[in-house]
Amino acid sequence: MSKMVLQRLFLVLGVVGLVVVLVDLGISIAATFPGATPARVDQVTAGPYHLAVSLYSNPANAGYALPFAVAPTQAVSGTLAYHTYSIPGKGVDATPIRATFHADPNVRNGIQGAAEITVRGPWTLQVTVNGAAGQGVANVPITAVALPPIPVWLGWTIGFVPFYVLCVFFVIQLSRDKKTEQTGTEHMPVSEGGNDVSTRATRHTA
Repeated sequence: MSKMVLQRLFLVLGVVGLVVVLVDLGISIAATFPGATPARVDQVTAGPYHLAVSLYSNPANAGYALPFAVAPTQAVSGTLAYHTYSIPGKGVDATPIRATFHADPNVRNGIQGAAEITVRGPWTLQVTVNGAAGQGVANVPITAVALPPIPVWLGWTIGFVPFYVLCVFFVIQLSRDKKTEQTGTEHMPVSEGGNDVSTRATRHTA
């Protein structure tokens, strides 16, 4: 019975850990999809091109991707090719990261993407545009902040989960050993008593 309880305890802990991982994964995936309304729109100039850069989180959340969209604000002949990077600012311990994007199905020559912002601090979303009129570069400043920390009591509770498991394990093991000792003690007098009766009966017969 105690073994079954221990197995159920480990099962519950495994399920809780899986839920935490899935929630974090869901937040990370959801962060890469732009919302219906941008949190900030910057009008920038990249050489001969006038662009609207939409950021869907302002400030950006450090450790998560920042959804963005780029679209020309004036008519452009031909097609535009883009290169985008998230570049850390001065004093930020990180390296430039190439942002992923795809064509915006609703905007001609527009793109939608997600820029990786790994740590908090000042960043720059650099957009390089190539087209029939030549090449242009636009820099959009970004501020990344850390998400609110978890409460102290919750952090201590999660940190002591292994200790709780060990305590439960030792209590169950101690209870099992005590039950075994009690069972063995109860059987000994019966066996000895039986031998005494048998011995007395033999002596009396003799």
